[in-house]
Amino acid sequence: MRPIIGISSGDPAGIGLEVTLKAVPQFLSAARCILYTDHPHFERSFKLFASDNLPVRWIANASEATDESILFLTDCPDSSETKEPPTLLPWGEMSLRAGRRSIAYLEAASDAALRGSIQAIVTAPVSKASIGPHFKGQTEFLAEHAHTTQFAMSFFASTFKVVLATVHLSLRDALARISTEQYLKLIPFVNRELLRFAFQQPRIAVAAINPHAGEGGMFGREDMELLEPAVRQCAATGIRVSGPHSADSLYHRAHAGEFDVVIAPYHDQGLIPVKLIAHGDSTNVTLGLPYIRTSPDHGTAFEIAGRNAANAAGMTSAIRCAIDLIYRQSPQTP
Repeated sequence: MRPIIGISSGDPAGIGLEVTLKAVPQFLSAARCILYTDHPHFERSFKLFASDNLPVRWIANASEATDESILFLTDCPDSSETKEPPTLLPWGEMSLRAGRRSIAYLEAASDAALRGSIQAIVTAPVSKASIGPHFKGQTEFLAEHAHTTQFAMSFFASTFKVVLATVHLSLRDALARISTEQYLKLIPFVNRELLRFAFQQPRIAVAAINPHAGEGGMFGREDMELLEPAVRQCAATGIRVSGPHSADSLYHRAHAGEFDVVIAPYHDQGLIPVKLIAHGDSTNVTLGLPYIRTSPDHGTAFEIAGRNAANAAGMTSAIRCAIDLIYRQSPQTP
């Protein structure tokens, strides 16, 4: 039977439902897709964005997702709502109500994945501002919900992958977090996670913090004193890891095929080259969760929400990546 993928529909005021409805029809023969949403917001988007022949069916839980080529839908309650249907929210506006809806979809999908009812989650984009200052991101939310202590944000492009050593922090705070001990845990973790998905003997490159990897200490000693010892110790255990490599040329080298994955020390160093080289094609993959989680590499795009102008390439890549990873960690073949 085909694998089951849960899709959380993201901020209802953004483009999440639009890109999902545009992307999902091409995958209905490869996976059973369950969209975590609510009636009014789905129905509004379905009228505007769905193809005429897209069959849908509302179900109460994943056990009802029979092996039919249709899009299954699950209505997600919000704990703050009454028994009345959720209020239909306007396109393109940040609001706490939209943030609560986003969390309701995400929590329902996460609960189903943790129960083993679904094998992967694909998350449409949410607005951190709408959810509130306590919310760091979907990656951190899902890890906390799963009681996962070691996890990492990564981005899979067609030619290489990037793993972030630090994520949603100021640059000052991110650099303060980097240590030899951190990388001694991170490098083996990245290697294990890639092996989990049958990427055999992955070639891992550690990106330097400073220009020219510090140029022997002239431009900073962090690469020499913090990163080099971790790379050396991990390489001695048999992991195919090297570096720290000067970041200004490393991402091109990885894109050209010299390395499979780059570990970037901070958010923008890793994401700028990925989004430049593979924008709309790269997929956010959370490493370390007990299930597979992918997400498109874009945001809510409030400025075009409701206009039928959103490009579904990112969501298409995220769904395709989730299906691929399911089969990579499974003895099945698609």
